[in-house]
Amino acid sequence: MNSSRVIQSMLLMLAVIGVFATMARNSYGFDFIGLACFGLSALLLVQFVWRAVGEYDTLNRSDIPELAELLLLSALTGVFGLKAFYIYINRIEMIFDTIILLQVIVYGTLGYTLYTSIKKENNSLARNITFLYVSVVLFLLVFPTWIGPTVAMGFGVLGVVVSIPVFIGIIRQQSFEVNNKSVTLFRFIADSRNKAGLMLLFFLSAALFTGLSMLNVIPSIENVDRPKAYIELINSAESGEEKTLKGRYQHEEYKAAMDKFLKRHVEGK
Repeated sequence: MNSSRVIQSMLLMLAVIGVFATMARNSYGFDFIGLACFGLSALLLVQFVWRAVGEYDTLNRSDIPELAELLLLSALTGVFGLKAFYIYINRIEMIFDTIILLQVIVYGTLGYTLYTSIKKENNSLARNITFLYVSVVLFLLVFPTWIGPTVAMGFGVLGVVVSIPVFIGIIRQQSFEVNNKSVTLFRFIADSRNKAGLMLLFFLSAALFTGLSMLNVIPSIENVDRPKAYIELINSAESGEEKTLKGRYQHEEYKAAMDKFLKRHVEGK
């Protein structure tokens, strides 16, 4: 699956380019992010099918969480792609929250299973792995729409704090004896068949970006074609807080009025 890793790296690079483009107030940045998300969603779905079909005869119950992880990540990146293109589907917020909560269960299960399997051989490595998975779970708890901003920020801060021992272990390049082999923490995480390490890297990058943008050190992500007020109206409609008026949401009225304004003033020149 080396080709899969190459494609994954290219898509992640496209997403990073999209983030920098939005920081520069280029509206096409969201198109790059959306395309990267849909590409990752398709790639993860292919990985799920490839493994489920290719290893069908040897699969057992212990493989279910890893397969579920691939399927849930495919669904999650697909939802992020819809949001990047501002495509609304019915009950999208409920679907999003369900995916997140299922991922919490999956990563909790993966972490516990891995911890119990290696703690007898190397308790120090098992402890570091526990920090990794607990950090991922804490970061996931930032996302549910019913979590208030203060509580979400608290989970994010805890996620950063819990991840510190993991990065200390990686930087120290300490070797651990597992299955009669010497392996570093980084290599152990990289060789794992799940995406926990990649998820932690993504969450920490997002936390760093969010913190720096809140301090006005770097520009925040913003779509110049869709003002903040318009996005807030869309979020209100998606969350069910707003009811339709004469069959239309406020963001639909907003967009219609803006299109009319632009048509009158741009085409009138």
